[in-house]
Amino acid sequence: MKTTESTEQLLQRAFARLDAVAFGVAVGTLCGVGLFVVTAILLVKGGETVGQNLRLLAQYFPGYRVTWPGAFIGLGYGFLVGFVAGWLLAFVRNASLWCYLLTVKMKAASASFREFFDNM
Repeated sequence: MKTTESTEQLLQRAFARLDAVAFGVAVGTLCGVGLFVVTAILLVKGGETVGQNLRLLAQYFPGYRVTWPGAFIGLGYGFLVGFVAGWLLAFVRNASLWCYLLTVKMKAASASFREFFDNM
């Protein structure tokens, strides 16, 4: 048996809102773990000057160093920055989509009014 969905249900599924907090946590986790892993790889690799380029992150993240304690500090900073970026991205996407759908609905209503008055 085939079920049919209404147009409204199809639109709701196609243009579903992003949960800003969940998206922020996902992006934050990815960024934090990514920075931790990159720091850990450099520490395991070793060498004379470990993480010369990555060391520049200390300019933006106070307390971050290319050391094991610094890797955990970087995990926290990466999560924080990723969370804010993910939350903002979801918020802007939801707001833009809302404006777009409002415009489409207004144009559709205007067209139906025009058609109504044209047939009078």
